Amino acid sequence: VVEVVAGEKLVDLAKDGFDAGIRMGELIDADMVAVRLTPALRLIIVGSPDYFARNGRPRKPAELAGHSCVRMRKSDGTVAHWRVRGPRETIDIAVSGPLIVNDVPTMLAAALGGVGLAQVPAPLAADLLSSGQLEEVLAEHAPSSPGLFLYFPSRAQVMPKLRAFIDHVKAYAQAVLLKESRDPARLSVRGRRAARPTRAPRAAGEE
Repeated sequence: VVEVVAGEKLVDLAKDGFDAGIRMGELIDADMVAVRLTPALRLIIVGSPDYFARNGRPRKPAELAGHSCVRMRKSDGTVAHWRVRGPRETIDIAVSGPLIVNDVPTMLAAALGGVGLAQVPAPLAADLLSSGQLEEVLAEHAPSSPGLFLYFPSRAQVMPKLRAFIDHVKAYAQAVLLKESRDPARLSVRGRRAARPTRAPRAAGEE
């Protein structure tokens, strides 16, 4: 039996009783064992055709200051900056706008409604881009995220239940990658998840 808990909060696996979690790579602590599930993902800026008809398109990152941007409040209470690729390195920029949310689906819904621009992992917007409901801007400035990883404490013993879960998730991720290999942007990755098998002792130890 597997219990899956999905949410934006970055949980402490040991403290909250989870065996493993799934996060974007940049959010995983250095003392964790990380198992790659996806290739690196682009973080793209999107908006609706209606929004662009009313406000025009930013042609360079500095022009984002003149646009309404849907922002994300992180689990620590701060509002996330947007990341863009500069000439030499990725930089963080502060944007502004009329709406702050704490999850990507709401951010996408706001962008669809013409509230403003949104910065999201490319796979989450793939269907909306394909259908023309959203359009990408500043594509050449889209930074990369390391991708999605399954992770667990490095000091934890990999019990059979955890090994079975890891193998299952890896096999599923590889099957999705193979299926979508002709169009990698359509890889379906949704949010951060923590998994807690409920009929076995919790894992503890090292891989």
